[in-house]
Amino acid sequence: MNRTLKKFLKRPLNLVSLSLIVLFLIVAILPSTFAPHSPYAMDYDAILEGPSLKHPFGTDQFGRDIFSRCVHGLQKSVVIAFSAILFASFVGTILGLTAGYYGGIWDLLIMRLCDGLFAFPSLILALFIVALFGSNLVNLIVAIGVVYVPIFARTVRGAALSVKETLFVKASKAIGKSDLKIMLTDVLPNLSSVLIVTFTTNLSTAFLTEASLGFLGLSVPPPEPTLGGLVSQGTAFLLSAPWISLFPGFVIALVVFALNVLGDGLRDVLDPRNK
Repeated sequence: MNRTLKKFLKRPLNLVSLSLIVLFLIVAILPSTFAPHSPYAMDYDAILEGPSLKHPFGTDQFGRDIFSRCVHGLQKSVVIAFSAILFASFVGTILGLTAGYYGGIWDLLIMRLCDGLFAFPSLILALFIVALFGSNLVNLIVAIGVVYVPIFARTVRGAALSVKETLFVKASKAIGKSDLKIMLTDVLPNLSSVLIVTFTTNLSTAFLTEASLGFLGLSVPPPEPTLGGLVSQGTAFLLSAPWISLFPGFVIALVVFALNVLGDGLRDVLDPRNK
């Protein structure tokens, strides 16, 4: 473990990405500590005011502080994206383990289900689910999570196919262990590195999917701030007040960049093929 951590931190870019993610997590957990104003407070004396010491990211058409709204919007985006990938990893791991371990008809049915989900572009599928069931927090998490279930299922299935042929799994079968116990105690622990890499690399795209839904007005309903919603809100003022869209867009780009670098770094140190 120490050797893996040292190898990961050896690259300065990995350290920068990890530091950024820790910072974003702290801000998301304690938004009121970092936001100088209420995200809902309107100041009609500061409408469309540019960046200043009082309002670092400027204000919107209602005089609301963009920095405070970005901070609270980051919290919602992080909660939705993380919960969605957690949901996807749980469901996808169950499906992938079942398909990889049992094979046969189970493998056929589960993989054809995944193929059906892969046939839809991720954003279109999420849009369909949100439009069908409504845009509240739980529906958003499920809608985005469903998009990533087949990714986890295919990844876990491929890894499980190789692990189930190992001698220690065959020995567990020989001594009479149940299939469920073998999957949970023998197969699943050996998939941890694959799951960590898959979780991290897909977290950034889930974050982007949530931002895209927010931009289209299908994320958490107003007046709750979301990063994608803030970018969308500012499109009407791109010439007169570009900061309304610019700063939330920069936050989205920075989060996605940090997550992508972290995912690549973890893949480099945890993927057995790179050792």
